[in-house]
Amino acid sequence: MNDTFILSCLEEAAEKLSIKVDYDDLKRGDVDTAGGIFVLRGERRILIHRGLHVREKVSILAELLADMNIDGIHLPPEVRKMLESAQRAHSL
Repeated sequence: MNDTFILSCLEEAAEKLSIKVDYDDLKRGDVDTAGGIFVLRGERRILIHRGLHVREKVSILAELLADMNIDGIHLPPEVRKMLESAQRAHSL
């Protein structure tokens, strides 16, 4: 399974959780982050630095979604495993 497909699956999962995912230049001025989750006007959003490699975007998005309840969302087994692994890493 390639990283672009995994990223697409994670973006769809976020959408089903009512979380908007955007990509922007987060490495300019005083801002220097790879990404994060926040609430803007009552809407949950994830913002990820667009200059990252796809694998890095996958890693960040999986980490941010790891603690969300994804039980009712259909995901390929490999993607679900990735989220479960990220969740276990958070609980350590």
